[in-house]
Amino acid sequence: MRLLSIALSLLLICAAAYAQQAPVVTITTDPVPAAVNMLTNPGFEQGAGEDGAPVGWQINTAAPEDFTFEPIGNARTGEVAWRVNTDSPGMSGYIQQNVPVADDTEYRAWTWLRLQGGRYMMLLRGLVQPPDGAAYRFDQRTEIISTRNHWLAPLYLSPEHLQGPPPDEWILMPLTITAPAGLGTVQVWLGSYFTASEMHFDDTYFGPARCTVTLGIESESPIRDVILRDMTSGRPIFRDDAPGGVTTYQTTVPEAPIADAYYVVLQTAAGEHAELVLANQ
Repeated sequence: MRLLSIALSLLLICAAAYAQQAPVVTITTDPVPAAVNMLTNPGFEQGAGEDGAPVGWQINTAAPEDFTFEPIGNARTGEVAWRVNTDSPGMSGYIQQNVPVADDTEYRAWTWLRLQGGRYMMLLRGLVQPPDGAAYRFDQRTEIISTRNHWLAPLYLSPEHLQGPPPDEWILMPLTITAPAGLGTVQVWLGSYFTASEMHFDDTYFGPARCTVTLGIESESPIRDVILRDMTSGRPIFRDDAPGGVTTYQTTVPEAPIADAYYVVLQTAAGEHAELVLANQ
């Protein structure tokens, strides 16, 4: 009877732990990215202009006949996302917008990307004309490749051999730069780089690189460790490894990288909780 009582107690403890709700994590930023975004029509809600580019943008490719640039539905937010498609690996194709920048100032850029196959690239480019010295090209970039639309699949390549992000998932790809003295204007390019590609963009950003992050946590289980990470940085933006076992937690992190989303990893008495948290929801 005693063994049965112990067993029932253990079952009740396990059931209580299982029934425990996941921590509720909230993040706000100051400023909010939308309030300081320097791009025109960053969410593509204004549709296409007479040239076929998104309003406020332009098309940049040497082979326009090989590309489809068009607004589509099934957006991340709002009604419209932007599609770039090509069946040819022979040329790159981008949408582009020029943005004025201040000397020796840090900026951040991103787009939410749904990559269904191919090679996505974001370039931040310009011509630097220093006060003293020769002009030179400024070129910073980030990219990601997916083989999910490879022409050998699925007949010769099985799905488990294909690499890349889930084709129906929106991912965030930030890039941070410091504008050198004499740059003046940054060209923001988003598109396909010399690969047959299918990709969609939404909620694009270019603007100030830093913000103040306020992180709040409500947990049924005592909190033992808190880690806040940027989407592109291996090192935590913030860590508190001694929050005191509280169940309600709040902190402010100044000079954090501005973003639409952050990774939060918690250690509680009930175990680890990791979550991609959308900011300002």
